[in-house]
Amino acid sequence: MPYRWFVGLAGTLLILALGSAEAASHTFRFEAPPDAQTVHVAGSFNGWSSSATPMQPRDGAYVATIDLPDGVHLYKFVVNGDRWLNDPASDHELEESDGHGGVNSAVLIGLDARQLPAPRPGHVRADAVIHDPDTDTTLIDDGWIVVRFRAQRGDLERAVLVLDDGQGPRRVPFEPAGDALGFTAYRAEAAGLPDPAAYAIELVDGDATVVLDRGGLPFGLSTDLDVETPDWARDAVWYQVFAERFRNGDPSNDPGDAEFETLLPWTSDWWATHTEHGEVAGEENFYTGHGNVWRRRYGGDLRGVADKLDYLRDLGVNAIYFNPIFEAESMHKYDASDFRHIDDNFGVKGDWPVAGETDDPATWTWTASDRVFLDFLAEAKAKGFKVIIDGVFNHVGQRHYAFQDVLENGPDSVYADWFVITDWGDPANHGRPETYGQPGGIQWDAWDEHNGALPAFKKDDSLGLAPGPRQHIFDITRRWMDPDGDGDPSDGIDGWRLDVPGDIPHPFWRDWRVLVKSINSDAYISGEIWGMAEPWLRGDQFDAVMNYQFAMPALDFLADERDATTPTDFLSTMRDLVYAYPLPVSFVQQNLYASHDTDRLASMFVNPDRPYDGENRLQDTGPHYDARRPNDAERARHRLAVALQMTFLGAPMIYYGDEAGMWSPDDPSDRMPMIWADLAPYEGQQRDVDTDLLAWYRRMIALRHTEPALRRGAFVPVLADDATGVVAFARELDGRRAYVVLNRSDRASRATLDGVPAGRWVDLVDPRNAEVVIGDGPSDRPRLALTPDARRQTVAEGDSLSVDLDPWSAAVFVPESLD
Repeated sequence: MPYRWFVGLAGTLLILALGSAEAASHTFRFEAPPDAQTVHVAGSFNGWSSSATPMQPRDGAYVATIDLPDGVHLYKFVVNGDRWLNDPASDHELEESDGHGGVNSAVLIGLDARQLPAPRPGHVRADAVIHDPDTDTTLIDDGWIVVRFRAQRGDLERAVLVLDDGQGPRRVPFEPAGDALGFTAYRAEAAGLPDPAAYAIELVDGDATVVLDRGGLPFGLSTDLDVETPDWARDAVWYQVFAERFRNGDPSNDPGDAEFETLLPWTSDWWATHTEHGEVAGEENFYTGHGNVWRRRYGGDLRGVADKLDYLRDLGVNAIYFNPIFEAESMHKYDASDFRHIDDNFGVKGDWPVAGETDDPATWTWTASDRVFLDFLAEAKAKGFKVIIDGVFNHVGQRHYAFQDVLENGPDSVYADWFVITDWGDPANHGRPETYGQPGGIQWDAWDEHNGALPAFKKDDSLGLAPGPRQHIFDITRRWMDPDGDGDPSDGIDGWRLDVPGDIPHPFWRDWRVLVKSINSDAYISGEIWGMAEPWLRGDQFDAVMNYQFAMPALDFLADERDATTPTDFLSTMRDLVYAYPLPVSFVQQNLYASHDTDRLASMFVNPDRPYDGENRLQDTGPHYDARRPNDAERARHRLAVALQMTFLGAPMIYYGDEAGMWSPDDPSDRMPMIWADLAPYEGQQRDVDTDLLAWYRRMIALRHTEPALRRGAFVPVLADDATGVVAFARELDGRRAYVVLNRSDRASRATLDGVPAGRWVDLVDPRNAEVVIGDGPSDRPRLALTPDARRQTVAEGDSLSVDLDPWSAAVFVPESLD
């Protein structure tokens, strides 16, 4: 029975049945608390949806029977829509952190190698060797192969990959790649293979040898033609823009008119109470009570982003991801009122709503705000930027025109089948806002809570979304990807970032991808999946995800102190992450540290040894979170994290302001207004831009743009020294290597890299060797140029290179000549 393995949230080896493997039925059983009205099971198998899998009362408990493929599945029980509880019957050995100070429950389906008899000397337990040639082998079109398999832990003395490349057999030893669940995972890599090629796996223990093949015939190799991602995304350096808080370029469209809005000056003190602008005095009114902080508006808009395109270009950014920009009441815009139009506070105030529009796209007009965005796209593209926007297709806001029609007309609404209405209530209450969500009034399912602010679209097992919202999303997808509708997508967006896509069943995403790629085959699709995302990244749904799985182990290594990951474990985990997906996917993953949903990167170093995105909200989960300014040592760690981000395989993504040194706990403070040098002085703690950190970001991004291997090269582990805290890896492209060396300790260290070809090597991180330059063209990005007096005395002799590293420092060595 073939299986596919991959690395889980905390490095756990997870197994998914593929190929001929069949799903098995598993019954979840939960004795819910007495106040339970509804119980659902949410987990890695349903995108952690709190509403997709209901449990039914039976024999004094709630039960749900689900077909699950073999492997480890993480889950929790959701009571009354908002209480997430663990299963006392969970396999505690397999539980993983939930990122919020708790754990996810776990169940293992299928073979449990922990229960196998101990290995016998001189014997290979062939029935516990697991390899699926269709999924455990990756051959990229330049002849780079990665082969994986698993065997019972302690069963093998060695394993060899035997390659047939038409020139005779090549033998490449497998290396152990981690132990879990009673198995050892093995991996072998080779380059320079033709396509097609063939292979077998030789397993040895003492005098016993077993050859894993197709009944005497070698396994064939073929390229990953079924997994294609946009080529340009390999060269992307992403920048996340939270529009309301990035830059106010047009005060005429500022919010502040509504009762729930308070307009504050851009440079005002975040932590103060501004009664002079309408905030209510008293600490109890900051988060709760009047909720001052949630009402704040600052007037960021599209003109402000356009005004700072040159700033982003000079930083080295060439791809922009916008948080939602469609018409919505909130400052974050995840509560869309109308996907058809850009929010008027981002464009031209007062141009929405639009009369006479229906669900028929032929009736849709372009508002003045819409045209502001289209003009922005043209300006950004002329300067070499790709632009994607947030697609929030799971839910809308209560002000959305379709939901408003449901509230007004009840079951007679033409949109009645768009939402999950749990109780239509008394018909006399339809159209009476004071009854909505109250006894006798309409009740609905929402993403945030029952009768919440974010009504969820109805799901459909075969279509993913119910027909009405499905077609509407398809129509607005066409609108923003090809505004002229002329078949030329060059005037539209370059792709989408998808919000909570795990809440929508896979059939929708498969069909939606076909639509997106039919409009623009080069469009980019990235999903917000926090855990491992293999089910969405098989070439039939997304191109990439926001790669929180990069952030978690990276910060365990660089930010933690008491619980810091060792260099050996870190390098192993990162290698596993690279090969967890088809390599065309890994090259375009959005490698981020922070986002609008986490504390800021700078503050992660001030608050080490916490779960990623856990214990970091001052108002609830993190009352002891330290919100102070980072010190010099913490800034050094920040710089080291940037060096890793800009040299690792995948596309780095910066959350606005991290490059300027902004710090803060989680939402809402991670959404403070951007710090701009030309707007100084600022009130409060964050008074100015950290120019040294900003220059470091620019240099590291320039380094990435300069060296193609850092964008498109293979990942090759080189050194993990647990005694000194040094890690080194190489990025290899067309035989050219760039060596990345990181010292994550507070002591100076000397590292020796073995296997480095003899010759002269230059450390591009050292400003004495290379300077940042930028051309005059509007689409030029910073690059590095060797200085006239570049120190070229670093010479590799005898296949080794010695490197002296300061505490918390990085070096990146390339051959003496730059391309």
